[in-house]
Amino acid sequence: MEENGLYRWDIVVPAQRYVFAIDDAEVTEFNLPGELPHERFQRYQEMKKDHPVHGMIAWPNTVLLRGPLTVIIDPGIIMQGPPLLLGLQRLGVEPEDIDLVINTHHHVDHTHANAYFPTITCVMHKWEYNRYLSEFRLGFEPLNMRLLEGESGPIGRNLDFILTPGHTAGSISVVADTADGELVVAGDTVGPLPSYFEEMKLPADFPDRDDLLRSWRAIRDVAPDVVIPGHNPPMYAAD
Repeated sequence: MEENGLYRWDIVVPAQRYVFAIDDAEVTEFNLPGELPHERFQRYQEMKKDHPVHGMIAWPNTVLLRGPLTVIIDPGIIMQGPPLLLGLQRLGVEPEDIDLVINTHHHVDHTHANAYFPTITCVMHKWEYNRYLSEFRLGFEPLNMRLLEGESGPIGRNLDFILTPGHTAGSISVVADTADGELVVAGDTVGPLPSYFEEMKLPADFPDRDDLLRSWRAIRDVAPDVVIPGHNPPMYAAD
């Protein structure tokens, strides 16, 4: 699907979090209907002090771009694969239609469902791939690995990246020209609370605070119309 070289974007599997605790071999859920992912993140932080055995299952937004290239960004955790394939099918996209899989960073909740696309070229920043290669695996050994280099550059026609460290040293944000304007898929560089990015403020003790603030300014410099964080709903410039 191509119109004047612009991309159409869809979130095939939206971000979600599942928060729970285990007390005396029983599972207690801490999830209310209609909660946004960041609200469950806050609930998770609050309940930990009273529940020593706790957990959170989180999967990210998986974004489909269709235009000059057909691209999947962040397939997600391994259990995200089956609904992702069904979602693509509903949109009329088969795995063989996909040109590239792009990972914003090398954490398993973003990369392990790459295993559902084993023959498709996987794109990641070289710094990210080399740093985490000994600690995390992609979930498979890709036949084709394309490693990006530098602070920014092209991925394909009307599709670029900028290096946006903070969450990890080699995190990237994907920039696409779309029919809705400039789109940035930012991975976990933007988060965990939407208000942080909206206000461009972070707590003084937030990990890698200075790197994140610099990366947020780099994203702002793109003048995006839409920003899609890793684990929160899209953010629109008009908002």
